[in-house]
Amino acid sequence: MVYWKILVFIMFGIWTLGFKSAFAQSVAENIRPIGQLCVAGQTCVGAQADVPDGLMAADVTNASIESQSGALNAAESAGDSVEITPVASSSGETHEVQMRNQGSDGVMVFEPSVLSVRVGDSVTFKATDAGHNSASIEGMIPSGAESWDGGMSQDITITFTEEGTYVYQCTPHLMMAMVGVITVGDLDKNFQEVEAVAADKKSEFVMEQGRLDSYLQSLR
Repeated sequence: MVYWKILVFIMFGIWTLGFKSAFAQSVAENIRPIGQLCVAGQTCVGAQADVPDGLMAADVTNASIESQSGALNAAESAGDSVEITPVASSSGETHEVQMRNQGSDGVMVFEPSVLSVRVGDSVTFKATDAGHNSASIEGMIPSGAESWDGGMSQDITITFTEEGTYVYQCTPHLMMAMVGVITVGDLDKNFQEVEAVAADKKSEFVMEQGRLDSYLQSLR
């Protein structure tokens, strides 16, 4: 009788273990992931039910390629509709010429007396000493260039937009040969005309009659 009870207990235990194993397997199958996470260079994690790992990885890769392709096409379309507006170049350099009673060239001078600039540059004539002005001389600036006539003892800024040679004066001190020369780009555009006018202009000088000639010769 004892042996029979032991036998029944053993059979009940075997049946119980079998039921638990089958139940665990059923639960595992029901909660198995239905997706797969793949990271480049690493093993994919998870698996879709009833889908081979290789097929799932291929689907994920194709979806990634299509997404990137769509983004690229959108970027290209946006680029086609964008108009590039050129940025205007900055203004030219600004130079300074001082109007002085005394300088390296003597009395009543512009310093520097001869200046070379580029098209688009500006020159500020600064009234360092009172009683002077800056004014262009007729026939001694390039064709198409604008003349100027600054106020007495006042600064004036001129922007040069035409190539060539410019000769200017201090009006009240022209007889003292207070003149200056500025070249813009190609000085030969009107250099011969300037030399011709200079031959007559220096007759108005009562002193330093060779000053303008020396300025022009320095450019040769």
